[in-house]
This record gives sequence, structure tokens and C-alpha cells, in this order.
Amino acid sequence: MSRASRLAVLVTCGVAGALVFASWQDIGIADLQNFGTPRNSLIEGEGEVTIPLPDGPAQRRSAVIVPDTTGSYDFLFQTPGEGPVRYDPCRPISWVLAPGGMPSGAVPLLHAAVDRVASATGMEFVYEGTTSEPADFERNLIQPQYGEGFAPVIVGWATEDQNPDLADSVTGVGGSSAVNGAYGDQRYLHSGVIVLDSEDMIRLIDSRGGEELAQAIVMHEWGHVLGLAHVSDPEELMNASNSSVTEWGPGDLEGLAIAGSGPCEDV
Repeated sequence: MSRASRLAVLVTCGVAGALVFASWQDIGIADLQNFGTPRNSLIEGEGEVTIPLPDGPAQRRSAVIVPDTTGSYDFLFQTPGEGPVRYDPCRPISWVLAPGGMPSGAVPLLHAAVDRVASATGMEFVYEGTTSEPADFERNLIQPQYGEGFAPVIVGWATEDQNPDLADSVTGVGGSSAVNGAYGDQRYLHSGVIVLDSEDMIRLIDSRGGEELAQAIVMHEWGHVLGLAHVSDPEELMNASNSSVTEWGPGDLEGLAIAGSGPCEDV
């Protein structure tokens, strides 16, 4: 198996299972509607940050995908009795690109990969342009440069010298953080990160037929961002050591449909 063909996930990314505290800061209409229930908050660095309220109504933006396939899939974060932790399907998932080190010709395959994920999940994805923020799993989940909500998913590039998680045959790492909603105990995924090995991807894109596999690597990492874990079935794209699969497998499609049918955050 070539070094460029390995797919991997950084499971301990972000602040999965972040500590949640109560706060009465920034009281608004939603807080009054939830009078007696203080807003949740999380710890970032040495400070406490109030968890943002969801933007817009708690109404799905597209129909739920009903998969017609079955196969192997698994999730990174599970809540006992409630199922996998997922993104809120009632709000679009914004993403930005950190272009430093990006191979020539990579932009189209990045967008094509997102389109494939959107079709399989029934969720809306919005590209917000480039950013100067580095793609790093230690990023703050709430950053003023992106407004009042959670930071968007960031897609970036690095070499294995810059990021040890890309050593050996690892071509990409991805994941999101599981955080409580503004109120209550329901958890949602936020502020995902994808880091791709720029050297491996350059060699792959320049090889015959390599663009399809490069796109599949990006799709795989988006699967992790949306909460999917590795599976042992070599016919699934979420297999940890894919070297030839370029399309979603039956289990991938089933898992992605579930990832896109989570609960909406309603405040």
C-alpha cells in the first residue's frame, strides 16, 4: 500500500466532551424563554465562553435522506440512549479553506467532495472562502473573526514535518468537537477540522487516475467531520486503509444518512 493511499482520523480532536458550565452572560430572548435554565458554556484556554444560540429556525433545510443500502458504519461519538452525536441538520454547515501549501488543481476536488457529502447526508454546506487561520485541532471553537457562532469547518494542508499526525502512510486527518447545545444535555458536533498531507496529495493528483482517489480521501475525512468512524470492511470508503475505493460504499451511505438526520437544536 502506498503512503499516499492511507486514510486516517485524529479521534482526540478538538474539545470532544468539552466541560460545560452554566452562565448568565449575554441574556437574550431565548434565555428569557428558558428562564430558570442558565445557558451552557465551555472552557477555551483560560476563559469561559457562552455557547452560542443556533441561528435561524429549527426546521430542516432539506428532506431526510432514506438510505436504500445497508453495510458497515460506526460513529466516533455516542450518547447512551440517544445515539450518535451529529451536526444540527436545521442549520447549514459552513466551511473555510486555509490555502497555504495547497496543491495546484485541488480546489475543484475539494468542492466536488463536499457536494458528494451533501448529497449523501441531505445537509446544506456553505463555502465561506479562504482564511488565515491555520488548520489545527487545538483551534478555539468560537472565534470573533467568524462572528458570534461556532467557527466553521476548516480544511487545510500540512507536511508530515509540520504535523506529525500525517507521518508514515497517513494522507489526511479529520474530526469535529462534540459540545452541548445552548441549553440542556443534548450534544452536537461543531467546528470540524480537516488536515491533508500536501506532499502526498501532490503526488496523487499528478498520477494517472489519482484525482479520483484524492477526492475520495477528502470525502473520507469529511465523513469523520460528520462523526463517522473507521470500519473494517474494505469495500467501504470509511475503511482505514483504502487504496482503491473512490465511491461511497453501502455502509458509508447508510451512516451518512444517519449523520444527516440528527436532532435540530430548538431553543
